[in-house]
Amino acid sequence: MIDKWLFKSKLNKLVENFVKRLFLKKITANQITVTALILGLLSAFSIFLSGILIWKIELIICAGVLMILSFFFDALDGALARLLEPTTFGGILDIFSDRTVEVFIIISLVTTDPLNLMWPGIFSLGAIVLCISMFLLIGSVIKENDLDERKKVIYYRHGLIERSETFLFLFCITMLIPFRFLVLWIFAGLVFLTAILRLRDAYILLKS
Repeated sequence: MIDKWLFKSKLNKLVENFVKRLFLKKITANQITVTALILGLLSAFSIFLSGILIWKIELIICAGVLMILSFFFDALDGALARLLEPTTFGGILDIFSDRTVEVFIIISLVTTDPLNLMWPGIFSLGAIVLCISMFLLIGSVIKENDLDERKKVIYYRHGLIERSETFLFLFCITMLIPFRFLVLWIFAGLVFLTAILRLRDAYILLKS
C-alpha cells in the first residue's frame, strides 16, 4: 500500500530527479540493486552476530543502519531503471535481491532466539513463498499493454504487505527486541493475508 502511495506522490518525482543528477550514466540500475543486496546481507549478518557476541546493542544498531541503507538503494534502482529502459533481467534481479534479503534477515532473527522465534519465523517464510508465488502467477497472465502502462518489467497487483511494509516490519522486529515474537507473528499473518488477497484478485482478473 505504501509503495502505491509513494509511486503516485511528489516524493517519487523528487527521487527520480535525485537519481538523474547523481547516478544517470554513471552507474547502472543493476549495480544499485546488487549494492542494496550486499547491504541487506550485511544487515542480516549483524543480526546473527548480535545473538552470539557481547556487543548486542551495537550490532543491532549497525544492522538497523545497514537495513535502512539497503532499502534506500533498493528504492533508487527502480527510479534509475525508469529513467532508462527497464530490462527483464533487471526486474528478476530486483525480485531475487529483495526476497534474499528478507529471507536472510528473518533467518538471522530466528537464530537470536530460536526457542521463541522458530515458529513465527517458519510461518513468515512460508507466507513469503505463498505471496511471491501469487505475485509471479498473476504477473504471468497480465497483458503487455498493462505492463507498459505501469513501467514495470514484471507487473503485480498492489497488496496489503509490499516492499515498504516489509521493510518497516523487519526494521521494527530487529530493533524492538522484547517484542520480536509478537511483531513477527503479526508480520507472518499479514503476509499470508496478502497472498489470500492476491488469490482473490487472480480470480477476479481471470473471471473478467
